[in-house]
Amino acid sequence: MEEVIKPQLSPPSPTTQPATPLPKKTKNRLPNFLVSFFSVSLIIVVVLATLSFFFVYVPAKKLLSRLQTSQQQLSELKAAVSDKNLTDVKKTATAIQSNIALIEKDYTGLKLVGSLPFLNRYYADGQQIINIAKDSLDCADIIVKAVEPYQDFLGLKGAATDSAKTTEDRITFLTESIESLAPHLEIIENKMAKIEQSLNQIDPSRYPEEYKGIKIQSTLLKAREIVSEAHKFTRDGRPILTKTSWLLGKDKPRNYFLIFQNDAELRPTGGFWTAYGIIKVSNGKITPSISDDIYSLDAKFNSSIPAPRPIKSYHINVPYWHLRDMNISPDFPTSIETFLGHYNKISGNKDKIDAVIAIDTQVLVDMVKVLGRVGVPGFGNFSADPDKRCDGCPQIIYELEWIAGRPRGYIEKDRKGFLSPLMHSLLANALGSEKSKIGPLAQNLLNNVVQKHIIFYFLDPEIQQAAKLANIAGAITLTDQDTDYLHLNDANMSSAKTNLFIKQKIKHEVISQNGKVEHKLTVNYSNPSKASNCNEEKGDLCLNAPKYRNWFRFYVPSGSQLQKMTGTEVEPLVYEELGKQVFEGFYGNKYPLYAQSSLKTTVQYASSVKPSSNYSLLLQKQPGTKPIEYELYVNGQLNQTFTWLSDKLIKLSL
Repeated sequence: MEEVIKPQLSPPSPTTQPATPLPKKTKNRLPNFLVSFFSVSLIIVVVLATLSFFFVYVPAKKLLSRLQTSQQQLSELKAAVSDKNLTDVKKTATAIQSNIALIEKDYTGLKLVGSLPFLNRYYADGQQIINIAKDSLDCADIIVKAVEPYQDFLGLKGAATDSAKTTEDRITFLTESIESLAPHLEIIENKMAKIEQSLNQIDPSRYPEEYKGIKIQSTLLKAREIVSEAHKFTRDGRPILTKTSWLLGKDKPRNYFLIFQNDAELRPTGGFWTAYGIIKVSNGKITPSISDDIYSLDAKFNSSIPAPRPIKSYHINVPYWHLRDMNISPDFPTSIETFLGHYNKISGNKDKIDAVIAIDTQVLVDMVKVLGRVGVPGFGNFSADPDKRCDGCPQIIYELEWIAGRPRGYIEKDRKGFLSPLMHSLLANALGSEKSKIGPLAQNLLNNVVQKHIIFYFLDPEIQQAAKLANIAGAITLTDQDTDYLHLNDANMSSAKTNLFIKQKIKHEVISQNGKVEHKLTVNYSNPSKASNCNEEKGDLCLNAPKYRNWFRFYVPSGSQLQKMTGTEVEPLVYEELGKQVFEGFYGNKYPLYAQSSLKTTVQYASSVKPSSNYSLLLQKQPGTKPIEYELYVNGQLNQTFTWLSDKLIKLSL
C-alpha cells in the first residue's frame, strides 16, 4: 500500500508572542519618516535658495552695485555745483537720473522680501527714498533750466550769454532774471512739498544711529532739516521775489532809509545806530540824498522821554530815551516802528520813506573783498586788507570807526555822515564791475541777507508781510506749540566797540525725560585782545574797552520754566514778550568780562514744548553777530557741532 506523505504543519510555539514584532516595525518607520521629512525640507530649501538667488540675491547684488555708482555720481555732482559748472551739473544729473531708473527697476525685484511682515516697513522706506531721489532730480532739472539763460550774469561756468553792457542794462537784466524765476519756484515748491512728505513717512527711530561706520538715524534727521528749510525758502521767498520791479523803482521812485548798525557795539537789532541816510532808487538807478550822524538827529529830537527800564538799569548815565537807543527790542519791526514814529515828527513827513534797510560792517567788508579798494569822495579809500591797529580787522572797519569815533578837540559836523556816499560808491562800483565779480557779489548779498547783516522793514503792509515770510525782516518768529525755540540776544551797554574782538561758544544740552524737554545752555564769552587806551585826552581810538558790560536775554517758548541761571550779577528777570518767555540777566558792573579773559553764563529751563519723534528746535540768530561755535548734546551724547551763522531748524527724535 502506498504511503501518503503529508506536509508537516507545526502549530505556533507557545513561547512566541504575536505582539513582539510590532515594536520592531515602529522603529523602522521613524527613520523613514525623518528621511522623508528632511528630503522634502531640503527640496523646499533648495527651491527657496533658487528663488532667493534669482529674486533676492541677484537683484540685491545689482542694486548694491548701482547704489555704489550713484554714490560716486553724487560726489561728482557736488564737485560740479561747488565749481559752479552748469554744464557738468547737467551732465552728471542726467547720468544720476538714468541710474536711479535702473535702481528702481532692481528694487522692484525685491518685492518678495518686501512683502514679508516686519521687513515690509523697511521696503516701503526704500521706495520712499527712491521717490525722493526722483523728485530731487526733477527739482535740479527745473533749476538748471531756469538759471541757464543767466549763467554768465550769475558767474556760472558754461556758454557765455550777453547779460549786460551798461549799468542800466544790468538792472533791467537783473529784474527780468529774478522775476522769470518766480513761476519755476512754484513748481519747485510743489516738488519740495512732496519730498518733505515722503521723508516724514520714514521713521528714523526704526534705524540704528550707526551701522558699519555709516550714520543712519542722524542722517535721516539732517535730511529732514535741510528739506524743511529748502521747502520754507521756496514757499516763503516767492512773494518777495515777485516784487523785484517795485524794489528797483521800475514803476516809480522809491526812497530807502538806510541805518548803519555798528555791530562792533552790539545792540538788540544788530548794532548801535550810528549813522543814517536816504537813497532814491528809480528804475534801478541809485541817487544819494540825506546822509548824517545819528547824534545830529538826536540833537533835533531833544528827547525828554524817560529812559525805559533796561537803559535806566544797565546803561551808564542815560536818563532819557534817545533815537539812537530805540532798538532795545530784538524784534526789528517793533524797534523801527518806534523810531519812525519819532523821526516823522522831526522831518515833518517831508521825506516819504518806502522802506528801511539796516546794514552792518560785514556787508561793507564783503563788498570790498570782491571789488578791491574803493574810494569815497571826502572820506578816503577803503579795503578789506588786515589792519594791525585792530588786531587784523579789515581796514574799512578801522577807518570807519576812526571817522566816527576818534577823539576830537573841536566840533566837527557830519562826522558820521559817511553812509550814503559810501553805499553809493560801493553800489556804483558793483554795478559797473566786470562780469567775473557779479557772481561773488550776488552770493555775498544773499549770504548777508540770510545771516541778517541786512534786514528790511517795508511801510507797505503787503510787502512787509512778504518780507516776514521770507525771514528778511529781522522779526522774532512766532512758532507753533510743537516747535521749540531759542533766541539769545546780547547788548553792549556802553563798552566801546568791544564786540569787534569778542568771540562766543555755546554748549547746548537737551535732555528728554519724564515727558519733558529740559535745556541747559552754557555761553562762553571770550575777549583775546588787549584793551585799548580809552583815555580820551591821549587821543587814541577806544575800540576794546577794558571791561565789557552785557545785557543778555534768552527768548524761549511761552510757558517755559526757569530752573537756574548763573553768570548774572543781578537777580534773573522772568517775563513774557513778543509771544515768548524771556530770561534776562546782566554782567559788567561787579563782574565784567575783562580784556584778554573769558566769562560764562548758563541758563537751565524746562521747555513748554513736549518731546516727540518729530521734535523740532528753531535757533533764531541775533542780527549783527559774528559766527558762533555751537555744540548740541542730546541726552548726554554729542549730536552735532556747527557754526551758527543764520536761523537753523533742528529735527530730533525725542
